[in-house]
Amino acid sequence: MKIEVFVSNKMSDAFSSQADTEMNGALDMALQKARPFVNAATSIGTRRVYASSWKSWSDWASLHRTAAIPANPEAVAAYLAALARAGKSLSSINIALSAIQREHRVHGLNLDRKGPTISDVLSGIARTVSKPIDRAAALDLHSLKRLVASLDGTDLRSLRDKALILVGFFGALRRSEITSLEFNGRSMLAISDRGLLLKLSGTKASLKSEEVAIPRRSDDLCPTAALERYLCAAALSSGPLFRAISKSGRLTNKPLDSTSIRHILARRINDCGLEGARFSPHSLRAGFITAAANANVPEHLIQRTSRHKSVDILRSYIRMADAFDDNAANYF
Repeated sequence: MKIEVFVSNKMSDAFSSQADTEMNGALDMALQKARPFVNAATSIGTRRVYASSWKSWSDWASLHRTAAIPANPEAVAAYLAALARAGKSLSSINIALSAIQREHRVHGLNLDRKGPTISDVLSGIARTVSKPIDRAAALDLHSLKRLVASLDGTDLRSLRDKALILVGFFGALRRSEITSLEFNGRSMLAISDRGLLLKLSGTKASLKSEEVAIPRRSDDLCPTAALERYLCAAALSSGPLFRAISKSGRLTNKPLDSTSIRHILARRINDCGLEGARFSPHSLRAGFITAAANANVPEHLIQRTSRHKSVDILRSYIRMADAFDDNAANYF
């Protein structure tokens, strides 16, 4: 009788183990199918950075004979310290930690970055290696006029770059928002007699759609007029807005990426006699906010275009804009 019970229990355990295996396999498959939606929560550029950071951590973990996932907090702290000793910036170290944390979250695991093991090391790194942020210079209005004046060609590349720069500036756009613009995609635009209306979807600051209106201007800095000339020359009415152009001057179907935006802006700024190394695509966004602040535009109107959720962050741009003009030292 005892033998029968023993055999029965063993068979029950075997069936239970098989069921658990099948359930785990089904769950793994479900998780794999959910992965594209997880990826869609972050931009392509962010996913690329996270993938690179995760590989670096995995390689380090393998070399030091520790599990990459689930990770031991002491091992993660040691890795972050190693990055600091290698001269990595605090921003890069935080990105590395976020990549490790995200991979754990995707697999239903928790890595507590606020626990003392990791947070104490991060605090120590911040006190040791942190330094002032070297921000890209804002493209001021005078420099913008000089830049646009140099783009007086009628070739397709000049028309595209002029439209890109003016739309990016007056829309206070992030480079990811510039590259995502399409006629019929998730981020769209509409042209009217009053100007441009951009409908931005899934931006850095918000997963909801946001609208940015760019009024027509009567001068050479009109984004709408520049865009209309580019679209007419390119015969574009569908698909990505800003696209790569071949060496022969032919428009391709390939949309520009963030790296292309950076290269285009640096080359155009250098060509007009400015120092390209001082600027980045973010200079367009920062330039609009700075120019608006210098023109005494009310904060709420600047924020409507810049779409900053935090007034404090917006004011950090404005403080830089009037740091010398609106200064207590000027009053005595």
